Amino acid sequence: MDELTAERRHPTYHDTDAPYALPNDSTEHSRLEDQAVGLLTLMHSNVIQTPLTDPARILDVGCGTGVVTCHLGALFPKAIIYGVDLSPVPARPTPPNVTFIRDDIRKLAGHDTLFPPASFDFIFNRLLVCGITDWPGYVRTVARLLRPGGWAEMQDLNYAHYRNGKVCSSDWEWMQAVYKGAAQKGLDVECGSNIRGYMEAAGLVDVQVREFRIPYGTWEAEERPETRHIGEHTTRENWILYYHMIPRMVDGLEYSHEEVEELRSQVKRDMGAEEGKDWVFYVTRGKKPGT
Repeated sequence: MDELTAERRHPTYHDTDAPYALPNDSTEHSRLEDQAVGLLTLMHSNVIQTPLTDPARILDVGCGTGVVTCHLGALFPKAIIYGVDLSPVPARPTPPNVTFIRDDIRKLAGHDTLFPPASFDFIFNRLLVCGITDWPGYVRTVARLLRPGGWAEMQDLNYAHYRNGKVCSSDWEWMQAVYKGAAQKGLDVECGSNIRGYMEAAGLVDVQVREFRIPYGTWEAEERPETRHIGEHTTRENWILYYHMIPRMVDGLEYSHEEVEELRSQVKRDMGAEEGKDWVFYVTRGKKPGT
């Protein structure tokens, strides 16, 4: 997508009371599909990092386009797998053991007959940073849904960006505005590194974290070829994502239209490819005690 088209795009959004600040249109679906390819490559073709043995029931929360849900369906053909999202999952070839449900997991858990307590062997979510306003409560819900011995895996980000190993995004005015807006909405834009604590507080054990650094551009691709696709994706797509996120994120902070547009122009300046610049993708897993 060229710069002018990206700026003139008018995304659509979830029609729920959830705070999710990202679009749900076909352009966003394409971005999510390409992002999934990049993350799969980054993680050496292991879509999950949890060692599972014959899980019977799996839940994918905030499943988006269903790409990971379907991957899990193919990986575990004997399991019953549910993908839950606020918006309809776009049509795609789907394994017979996969069912998509349009709803909010907060309303389903413990209330719908498909989601009773202690009923899942594995619960997965990826990149809910823009959608969860009560991470401790959400992780407690996940813990209640897990069977004893069941695993949760949560893949997410911090919005902190690094240059040569040191945080550089603290100097970006627009990013500080995003942090303020997120705090006002109850979002945790450092959930990637905080999920370990949320899991431990919810009573999960054997909590482990893996960090995958995502470069802006392909400057690391010769040494780490698994970063090429996600590095290209990040450089091409992230500025557009933040460009359209900013007005929704700072809504209510009394920024003028002109100030919002200035913040958006700063995004384009700061989000380009740059050697040494990256951010971190966190994969955190924890187990419910018992067998």
